[in-house]
Amino acid sequence: MSTYPCAIFSKMLTTHPVLLLSSRRGRYNTLSPLTWYVPLSQDPPMIGISLKPSSASYHYIRESGDFILGIPGASMVKAVHFCGMHSGWDVDKLMHLNLNSTRAKDVSPLMISNCMGSIECRVRQIVSTGSRPFISGEILSVTAEHCYYNSGWTGEAILIYYIGGNQYRVGDEIIDMSSVRPGYIPPDAIG
Repeated sequence: MSTYPCAIFSKMLTTHPVLLLSSRRGRYNTLSPLTWYVPLSQDPPMIGISLKPSSASYHYIRESGDFILGIPGASMVKAVHFCGMHSGWDVDKLMHLNLNSTRAKDVSPLMISNCMGSIECRVRQIVSTGSRPFISGEILSVTAEHCYYNSGWTGEAILIYYIGGNQYRVGDEIIDMSSVRPGYIPPDAIG
């Protein structure tokens, strides 16, 4: 992966793809698909995310004070959906999906190597905003595979977009994941 200036994070996310949130508490790591996020500032580089307060991810982030936003590509749509269908309280998603992970540069959660890029963040503030707490994070490091991102997403990068229910848009295709139910472990989850 190549390293980029942290200030370019908003350019990476302009199209608002689904992200794969990685968080850690002690030796436990969990993953959650994330669509509720917004760039907050370029100087310093900051992003805001919103999570269900009952989720394992929210509790892990509160305790650890950091998180990673992975940017999954088309081959990970089954894994993204699986992570959304299962609770991190009940399932070790990394183990079940056989995802490749590595130590991050600046934070405690594991970086998912299968993702096209990653944004490492440290929590700056958690604010109660109604049914979902809002977490602002300072961006510490941005990495991306050079074949997918080179001062902009390349033609090789196919991002995943959540369009509601069990449906995702991947490239020009609408993928319906209705057949995936909790407890189901997709064969060849990451393609």
